[in-house]
Amino acid sequence: MADQATRNTPLLSEIISVIANLLPDKSSVLARLEQHFRNDFILNAGNADFVASAAESLRLAITKEELPLVLDCIAQKSMVGITIDHVETAINDLFDNRFIEL
Repeated sequence: MADQATRNTPLLSEIISVIANLLPDKSSVLARLEQHFRNDFILNAGNADFVASAAESLRLAITKEELPLVLDCIAQKSMVGITIDHVETAINDLFDNRFIEL
């Protein structure tokens, strides 16, 4: 499909496969999406099945109809995302001695 895979290729490819019958040129669509989101990290942070499993583990009652509401609440409150701690961990794991002395 795209000339070079990026961090977003798996998820973008999954999205394209879902709407493939609506797209005349899937490889062009993927290339355009890769370009548009080149500086972003698109993440499938979870799904209703995980919410149901977590609720059960926490011994919290929830109905099937309420599961999407929990996902919406998590998204609205920005409970999922890259934090400064994530950036620090990744930089320190990948590169030696990147601390800036003042």
